[in-house]
Amino acid sequence: MRKYLGIDVGTTGLKGLVISEEGELLDSYSYSLEMKVPKPAWAEQEPEDWWNGVYEILKKVSRTHRIDVIGFSGQMHSLVVLDENNKPIRPAILWCDQRTTPQCKEATEAFGGEEKVISKIGNPFLEGFTFPKILWLKENEGENFKKIKKILLPKDYIVFKLTGSIGMDYSDASGTACFNVKTNYWDEDIFETFGINMDIMPELYPSYGIRGELKESLQNELGWRNTKVVSGGADNASAAFGIGISKVGESMVSIGTSGTVLTLTEKKVPDLSGKIHYFNYVIQDKYYYMGVMLSAAHSLNWVKNRFFPSSDWAEIEKRINQSVPGSNGIIFLPYLNGERTPHRDPNARGVFFGISSLNTENDILRATMEGISFGLRDSFELIKEKTEIKDMRIVGGGAKNKTWAKIVATNFKMPVKMPEIDEGGAYGAAMLAAVGDGQQLEDVLKWVKFKEVIEPDYQDTKIYDDYYEAYRNLYKSLKRNFEDLARIQR
Repeated sequence: MRKYLGIDVGTTGLKGLVISEEGELLDSYSYSLEMKVPKPAWAEQEPEDWWNGVYEILKKVSRTHRIDVIGFSGQMHSLVVLDENNKPIRPAILWCDQRTTPQCKEATEAFGGEEKVISKIGNPFLEGFTFPKILWLKENEGENFKKIKKILLPKDYIVFKLTGSIGMDYSDASGTACFNVKTNYWDEDIFETFGINMDIMPELYPSYGIRGELKESLQNELGWRNTKVVSGGADNASAAFGIGISKVGESMVSIGTSGTVLTLTEKKVPDLSGKIHYFNYVIQDKYYYMGVMLSAAHSLNWVKNRFFPSSDWAEIEKRINQSVPGSNGIIFLPYLNGERTPHRDPNARGVFFGISSLNTENDILRATMEGISFGLRDSFELIKEKTEIKDMRIVGGGAKNKTWAKIVATNFKMPVKMPEIDEGGAYGAAMLAAVGDGQQLEDVLKWVKFKEVIEPDYQDTKIYDDYYEAYRNLYKSLKRNFEDLARIQR
């Protein structure tokens, strides 16, 4: 039996899954990571910390399994800079780092405004993306910038450490903000405009393309032979692949710390408003639209931990079901850390609106869950304007709560499927490894099974439509107040 190892290089940790050639989950491994915040709004990690974690996982796996092919999923956008000896020059600047606002503004103005930028690279220049970080290094760490020989993203650094091959896959490249969506290659104009040598960017490979074998010394240490490595893919794309998304209109809603809604398309048409992202998928010639809310399950966790610390999640769900759709008039804005889709507003903050003396703590809990669902609906509605949504799968920690899945299905007015295996990008990475090993894409997609389909409560759609409209208007009414509050707190 051939075996595949999928590893997700996340922000808070690594996850490794050993999968059989028929898609069976054989073993799971994890490794915790720390994020450094050297200054407010900065976020960094040491690339060697990722490598140490992967090395530990490989050693544990080798005690029980012989792996044929390894695949990776990784956090997008995070900048790794290598010198002429292929050593990291400085800590990686992460996707959640916000230091590059001046560089984003500078780059946007240089290309004549946001719409022109989006038409080139598929997205606006955003603080989290890779190219503004390169500009920041050029302007603020000139000596480090001069040392740069190659630029990689987190999973690509691990692929390099394992094989010696320097490269990047298309799904991750499309999130760098220097990749041209029309030519499917690095955008020469961007590099020329800012006087940066495009040679620092790596060669591009398919997500399931074989990049080489593990270094001989590592294979000897692990007791493996002929173990190969594929490029892997960006985290959200890999997670979507891991639940079988392969056809136009197939979609994923993910309720983790943050929340995402993602839909597959064949259109080469970015969203010129910049409200939703547009990236290459892990399957060649396919792309996806994606909306992101910053505080999904994080919002419910915050309410639980602050106000219901002694209640377990079963009790929380019971309380939520003791309230009613609409939470007896309470609306929650889930903007605890600002918001990305659809507002792109770092000043937005959380709000409970409409509280009366008749409300109970159960209404507060349900309003929190409904407000997060409205935030996901914002992305859903925007994507629906760009392409047809035919099928929805729900994943993430929050998705394990059937009440929440029902609220989402009712807001989306369509059934949501719950996959049997919900392991995020790591399972998708193992599937990419299987395709790289020669298995047919269609056969690997058959690994994905669903344990349940949650139907909408159509009798409640009108209630949610009315509350959703009030939810949307509430942000518009408070936008200036959010700005005032941010100014007061500076």
